Formats: sequence, structure tokens, C-alpha cells
Amino acid sequence: MHYNKAMKSQSTLGTLISILFATSVYGEEMPLLSPEKQSYYEYQQQQIDSGYQKLRYDWLSPINLKASTVYEKSASTGSSDTRQNLSAGIAQDLFRCGGITYAINYANAKKETDTIALERDVAGVNHQIINAVLNYRKNALMLEQSELKLKNTKIEIFLKRKQYEAGDIDITLLNNALMNQSSELKNNTSVRYTLAQQKFEAVKLSDTPIDTVSLPTFTLTPKETFLEEGWNIRYTRSLSQSSAQQYGQIKSSYLPKLTLIADAGLQRLDSREFSSADNSGSFYDMGLQLSMPLSYNASATVQEAQSLYLKQQAESADTKRQMDGRYDQSIAQIESYQNIIIITKENLNYYDELIGATKAAVNTGYKAGYDLQTLQNTRSIEELEIHINEINIQIELSTLHYLMRHPQEKSL
Repeated sequence: MHYNKAMKSQSTLGTLISILFATSVYGEEMPLLSPEKQSYYEYQQQQIDSGYQKLRYDWLSPINLKASTVYEKSASTGSSDTRQNLSAGIAQDLFRCGGITYAINYANAKKETDTIALERDVAGVNHQIINAVLNYRKNALMLEQSELKLKNTKIEIFLKRKQYEAGDIDITLLNNALMNQSSELKNNTSVRYTLAQQKFEAVKLSDTPIDTVSLPTFTLTPKETFLEEGWNIRYTRSLSQSSAQQYGQIKSSYLPKLTLIADAGLQRLDSREFSSADNSGSFYDMGLQLSMPLSYNASATVQEAQSLYLKQQAESADTKRQMDGRYDQSIAQIESYQNIIIITKENLNYYDELIGATKAAVNTGYKAGYDLQTLQNTRSIEELEIHINEINIQIELSTLHYLMRHPQEKSL
């Protein structure tokens, strides 16, 4: 029995440790979280396991060991005695109208609830790191776009300045080109700062450099699985079950209970008056006690526990409704990104045609090389837009991924 308990505790802790590592997601031995964070969650799991053991056997009464030495002297006769006792007693409930079963079930349900909450926290922190990596790569692409846009603004300013000096355009068009460059320079600075900020955020949680984290390709989970395995859904459902067992436990505490009372021990009496008598010996007593508490607050206490249980049930149903909407919202967002990718790919075909025609015109001297360079830069900007939206899709899918438990984690 002790072996099974130890094995179960090791299995629980071992599974938690596997969640702390990227192995189940990335197929490699690389911890996502820092050693300090890993230790924190391991100790928290040990605390949950210890609390479960304490709560599960809380209904067992302790054995009370007593030892005493009493010196007595009679005021009338002047005789003195020394009485020594050593005994062990217990008052163990045998029946509580289902209360013992409720107590054990409540311990099991509470452990599950606490473990789900811990797993959800670990998944949330891992998601923070993954989200930082994805956004870092997204912003790196946006920085490339910005650099290309700045090249185009320089070309535009150069051409507009030549046209203005030749009297072909007024100052407004040149000023607009300068304003476009200024706006893009500010955007470039902002993106650079965002990249640095995302590095700082990742360092807070992980020792793995953000540039070296290997990312998987996240895929869409079926809605039925998402609604069954979602962390928030599982947590509120488990909380509802825990409240149900606690309600039963509280209700049964005001019903009759049967208690075994037993006491056994040794007694020795040293008497100066009866020094020749054998005053040492053993004693024991055993009996059953039937009792039922009568409390003025019993009805209110039971009603309070029942209300909590019903509230948790309602919250569980509401959480599932919210997660259903969250899933649909993600699907709509992903479809929006996919549509942008389709449109951008169509634009690339037009740019390929224009670049081909412009290149031929440049070769024959009909077009300036600036036109070709501008088109090529713009095409590269559009191509980067495709990759950015592919990352946007991965960001959305990773969010759904870390909002739920996955098959490899089910043994926890």
C-alpha cells in the first residue's frame, strides 16, 4: 500500500516536470522555464500532494497516549500514596451518515482541482514564453518591412526633390514624401524597442535565449476536444465536484454518528499504608457512542454549502459557454489572416508582371532603375506580409493550444 502511494506521488510529480520541459511539445530536451521557476512549481506540486494526504485521512482519530504520576496525602490519617498511570485511548467515528465517504471524495476532488490549477499556471507561463518568441519573430519581419519602406521613401524623396527643383511639382508633394519618411523612421524605432522589450520579457521566465527557441507548428484542435480539455472548463468542473463533496460532508456533520471509544493501560499505586498489597495492574474499557449535534446554525451552514455548490455548477456552465465563444473568435481571426494571405499572394502575381515589364523597359532605356527598385522593394514587403500573417495564425493557434490539456498530460 505504501509502495503504491509512493509510486503515485512520483508519477504525479514526474508528469508535472515533463510539462515544465519542452519535450512534449518540441521533441527536444530543452527546458522552457528557468530552474528557479521549475523548482517553484515542483515544490507547489509537493505541497498539493502533502495536503491531499493530510485531508484524505483527516477523518481518522489520533491515538491519545497519556502518562501521569499523582502524589496524594490524606489530611486526616496522614497516609500518602503515589499513583502512576500509562494508557492509550481512541475515539474513532465508525459511521457519519456518509460523511466519511464524502471526506475522502472531497480530498480527491480538491487534489484534482488544485492540480488542474497548477497545470494551468504552468501552461500559462509556457505560453508567455512561446508568445514572446512568436511576436519577436513577427516584429523581426516587421523590422525588415520597415527597412524596405525606408528605402522606398528615400527613393521617393530623391525623385520628388528632382521634380521640385525642375519645377514639375509643388512643395506639397515633396513635403508629403518627407513626412512619409519621418513616420516610417518613428515606426522603425518603435519596432526595434518592441523587439528589445520581448527579449526582456523572455529573460524573466527562461534561461533559453529567445533567438534559439525551437518552435513547433501548432495545429487546430477540434472544438469538441477543446471544450472537453480546456483548462478553465476542467477547473470549474472540478471545483463544482469538490463543492458537491464538501456540501455532502457538511450536511452529514449534523446527522447521527456512531463512535468507538476505547481506552487501555497500566496502573501502579504505591501506598505506605498498604505496602504489602499488590496495587499494580492493567485496565481497559470499550464502548459505542451514538450522538447527533443540535446546532442553531445547522440549517444556515448547510444552505450556505449548497448555494456554493449550485453557484459552482452555474459557473462551470458559463465557463464552457465563454470558451465556446473564445474558440469561434479564434477561428474567425484565423480565417481573416488566411484571407489576407490569399489577397497578398494575388498581389504578388501582379508585382511579378510589373517587375518583368519594368525590367524590360529599364534594359531598353525607357524606365529608370528607381522604378524597378521601388517595385522590387514593395514586392518584398508584401512577401514579408504573408510570413507575418502566418505567424499571426500560429500566435492564435498557440493560444488555443495552451488553453487546454493535451493527451500526453492526461496521466497527471
